[in-house]
Amino acid sequence: MRTATLLLLGFVGTLAIDELLSVNVVIRHADRSATSGWATPQSPSVLFRGNGELTDLGIDNAYAQGKDFKERYVKTGFIDKRFLPSEVFVRSSSVNRCLMSAASFTNALFKDTSKYHAVIPPIYTVAEANDELLVPLLTCKDGWEDVISKYNLTSNINVFQSSIVAMMGTEWPAACATVHPSLVDAIIAELPNKKITLPANYKSCAKGPAYIELLAGAGANFNDLRIKRVAGVLTKTLLDNFNTAATCTGEACKGLQKFRVYYTIYMKNGQKADFVDSNNCGNGCSLAAVTAVS
Repeated sequence: MRTATLLLLGFVGTLAIDELLSVNVVIRHADRSATSGWATPQSPSVLFRGNGELTDLGIDNAYAQGKDFKERYVKTGFIDKRFLPSEVFVRSSSVNRCLMSAASFTNALFKDTSKYHAVIPPIYTVAEANDELLVPLLTCKDGWEDVISKYNLTSNINVFQSSIVAMMGTEWPAACATVHPSLVDAIIAELPNKKITLPANYKSCAKGPAYIELLAGAGANFNDLRIKRVAGVLTKTLLDNFNTAATCTGEACKGLQKFRVYYTIYMKNGQKADFVDSNNCGNGCSLAAVTAVS
């Protein structure tokens, strides 16, 4: 499972110089095991933390990312090498793999104490059921019309699950036809692990990015409603951060956290937030409701 990172920078322009004011980093958790099931008999012993948990490879990758960001923003003086809470804000979903990824990433950022202990910033989170910022909702019944039409699905219930079955049968290699859809997440998660040997036909099923694009309404499967549900609240938050950094003056700029990190999980089933009617999302999942920030 590869880590996806989105780096957003905020600059203010003058006649003489461009000054970097704000850095917002959005990162999906690092390498993990499948959220359920295993691709091979040896998988549980190799991925010993269990389903859905961060792997050692994930910990190492997140740490390496942190070192890269240290070169860019700590060693250049954009943020203090000692860690100042007034400069840095870290927010994660409450899922273990996201929290561990955030801890590994930030572990690499700052100067150790005089006793050589790592300085790890506080990582803020909220309960998964209430996290509309970093745990997107995919269970609404509307917004899937294009997917239903494309794959001739008969229901608008759990489209995000039934569409993967349809994709495997119509778009993926023929060798994938004998693989049960429930194994796909395990195949995608375990493919990079050199200690696990997957059957040859399994490897042809590791086409996760196309499915992720479909769910998110991105890329060739662009859908305005789905992409706003998945990223609308977070996008608004990032834009608000940039606007605050660009427009503050004087004392208002002091203590403004200019380096912000968000660790997100891609999806969660059955989120029940205030704006969602879990039985019928036709009205309760409007764009205005989903992207509204109280």
